[in-house]
Amino acid sequence: MKRLATLLLSCTALATASSCAKDDAMPTGPKEYQVEYRISSTTAPQSDYISYDNESGGTTTVNNVPLPATYRFKRTLKQGDHVGLLASLDGGTAASEITAAILLDGREVKKETGRGANAQAVPVYVLGQ
Repeated sequence: MKRLATLLLSCTALATASSCAKDDAMPTGPKEYQVEYRISSTTAPQSDYISYDNESGGTTTVNNVPLPATYRFKRTLKQGDHVGLLASLDGGTAASEITAAILLDGREVKKETGRGANAQAVPVYVLGQ
C-alpha cells in the first residue's frame, strides 16, 4: 500500500511538473513589436545594398549605406510571420565581412555574417521558430 501511494504521488508530481513547464513566450494573436535591424562591418565603410522587410510588410531597399546602420520601426506580427533583411558588400576581398542582426523588442533573435569578395548576410526570423 505504501508503495502504491508513493507511486501515485510520484506520478502526480511528474504530471504537475510537466504541466508547469516554461510557457511559450510567443503570443498566439497579433502583437506590436519594436523591430530593429543592425548592419555592421569591420572591413568596409559602407554597404553596397540593403533590402529589408519594413513596417507595412513591404520591402525597403537602399544603396551605398554608411556602416554601421540601424533601422527601427514598430510592426504588428503574429506567429508564423517573418522579418528579414539582406545586406551586401560589393568589390571586397576574401577577408571582407558584413554582419546583420534582427532584434524584436530589444532582444536579438537572429544574426548572420557573410564573408568574401561579394559578402552577403541574410538573416530571416519566423515568429514562433
